[in-house]
Amino acid sequence: MTALRSRSRQPKQLDAGVFQAEISSFRLYLAAEGKSAKTVRTYTEAVQWFAAAHLLAQTSRAGWEEVDEQDVQRCIVRLLARYSGAYASNQYRALQQFFKWLAAEEELPDPMAMPHAASTATSASAPAMRRRTGRSYGSGSATGGR
Repeated sequence: MTALRSRSRQPKQLDAGVFQAEISSFRLYLAAEGKSAKTVRTYTEAVQWFAAAHLLAQTSRAGWEEVDEQDVQRCIVRLLARYSGAYASNQYRALQQFFKWLAAEEELPDPMAMPHAASTATSASAPAMRRRTGRSYGSGSATGGR
């Protein structure tokens, strides 16, 4: 019989390259705001994944100032194809918070604050989220229409 190993959560090792400095600053900001350790980890891992797996691997972006709403949309579509709607929604919210912070901190445009970004990403992902979770997302209600 094999011994059971502890399944402690290991931090994801993602190389965010040129994007890491701002992610580290965002982590510090979240901690200083008193966010829980889980929130800090979740939000920063989401942004690191976006930078490493999308921006560096799928685009030629060389800085946050080059990121646009289509980068976020492509990322969310990719997440929805592979993961649950709830997970994609959490990642989306983490990116929203990051870009809101970055826009204020660095005086850069927020690709998620553009009129198209929220409605397009939410409406495009809502049917897939509904299929995967049985809940309605993007209905204008924080509770998913309930």
